[in-house]
Amino acid sequence: MINLQLIDRINECKRNGWNDLLTKVDSYTQSLLDTPSAAPCIKTALLNWGNEVEVRKSKLPPTEEQLAMRNPAMIRQLGAID
Repeated sequence: MINLQLIDRINECKRNGWNDLLTKVDSYTQSLLDTPSAAPCIKTALLNWGNEVEVRKSKLPPTEEQLAMRNPAMIRQLGAID
């Protein structure tokens, strides 16, 4: 079974202002309602959309927490600030 993680990916798009991807997923779901027989094509489009979200997500700069996990000295520094 394929897990599209639509809610997580939609939230990721909202957080990052990726309105073009939000518009795409909206049009795909509307197409499904308008033309149920197109379900196989829409399934493929949704899978590709999910991949687009993941590609953009992978290009985001790391968060402070991610950087700290890679650099133990930074963990001590962040701990001192909190």
